[in-house]
Amino acid sequence: MSVGIIGAGISGLTAAYHLKQAGIPVTVLEATSATGGMIRSESIDGYLVEHGPNSLRDTNDLLPEIIRDLNLTEEIVEASASARKRYVVKHGKPEPLPSSPLSFLTTSLLSTRGKLRLLMEPFVRSGNAQENETVASFVRRRLGREILDYAVDPFVGGIFAGDPADLSVAHAFSRLHQMEKEHGSLFRGLIHAFRNRSDGGNRSRSIYSFRNGLETLPRALTQALGDCVHVNTPVTSLRLDDRRWHVATREPDGATEMRFFDAVISTIPLHRLPGIDLTSEIDLAPLERVPYPPVSVLAMGFDRSDIDHPLDGFGMLVPKVEDDYSLLGCLFSSTLFPNRAPEGQVLLTTFAGGARHPKLGMEETAELRSTVLQDLDELLGIRGAPSFTRHIQWQRAIPQYTLQHGHVKAVLDRLETRHPGLHFAGNYRSGISVGDAMQSGVAAAEETMHSARSVVTGAS
Repeated sequence: MSVGIIGAGISGLTAAYHLKQAGIPVTVLEATSATGGMIRSESIDGYLVEHGPNSLRDTNDLLPEIIRDLNLTEEIVEASASARKRYVVKHGKPEPLPSSPLSFLTTSLLSTRGKLRLLMEPFVRSGNAQENETVASFVRRRLGREILDYAVDPFVGGIFAGDPADLSVAHAFSRLHQMEKEHGSLFRGLIHAFRNRSDGGNRSRSIYSFRNGLETLPRALTQALGDCVHVNTPVTSLRLDDRRWHVATREPDGATEMRFFDAVISTIPLHRLPGIDLTSEIDLAPLERVPYPPVSVLAMGFDRSDIDHPLDGFGMLVPKVEDDYSLLGCLFSSTLFPNRAPEGQVLLTTFAGGARHPKLGMEETAELRSTVLQDLDELLGIRGAPSFTRHIQWQRAIPQYTLQHGHVKAVLDRLETRHPGLHFAGNYRSGISVGDAMQSGVAAAEETMHSARSVVTGAS
């Protein structure tokens, strides 16, 4: 059996690694000159800048297992204790976000009315676990408007670069949706989950990265795969013929080559899939319509003495209701991890654009820097100009799990059913975090091996 994997992002690399560990020949075909997808780390003038994700958290056993297998344990750096503190802007001032359910009762982020509304959650009638409900509607119904505005909305903006009024609660926050479905209340669901953890269930671990940045992980996977990985080799067509996949690629020298596989795993973004000639009667337009809003990452270095704010936390999120500001959020990167900035300097990583301000995500560096500095000056008390600036622009950043996401998943399921040996993995299937994307890669690899065993069993 041989498997071709389209895309060398973290999902594709993880799928390939899992298959290679099982002794299955694998070939990874990457269109660009680098592996890792959006996971890129860049060291410039003593600053360590992350282009995409900034940290990891173990939400399952896969990530720590792979880190151990790749001998990366000694490279791990834990987030500082300050990272537990996060700020949300309210009335033009960063306020600490409550870190526990009880602290919501004392926070200045919520009014007395908002706190009373929160306490009513266990008595709110279940919405019959509506499958077609937005995150905004769900949170407003169960927890109240203030929790939506000053907790959930900034979180969605910071994680998805999205708008809770657009996202499906059943797909973007399936755990909360399931809690209401099973327990009739989020509070009761959380109590049940806490009891399970106390009885020995899985615990999510601390936030961490690597000494030389997150790119350490895809770089190690790429090294482990060796000459299985081919960069600058975009796939131009896929065709199933006599139970074999014919995969046409454009080679680095411009020539076209036909490769043959028993199975194919596609891990490229959904909007790129219609660009490959799949010779399928299934309409791929719904995949192309999945929103991937643009996001600009602006990393800036400052003299520590030029900033009034203590920067004693993970970072700061800006809710949509604070419409005087254009930022989605700002990470206090040099507080979060050591060795992110030279001595006496600090590194701030800001995010702009997303579903909230898509045009801002596409702005040129000079205009964006001016807008961001104005926000930071008001919110953090920055007096001096940055001594360092690095602008990374993602024209299509994060897939949005909208109310149409169930239909998108159905299209992928139909493609897999109609085309034996074809599987899909990526951050559009079951979660957008690095761990979720890796788990998706392993799931696709397992499905591929299961399908191959079924064919062998049937043939015998």
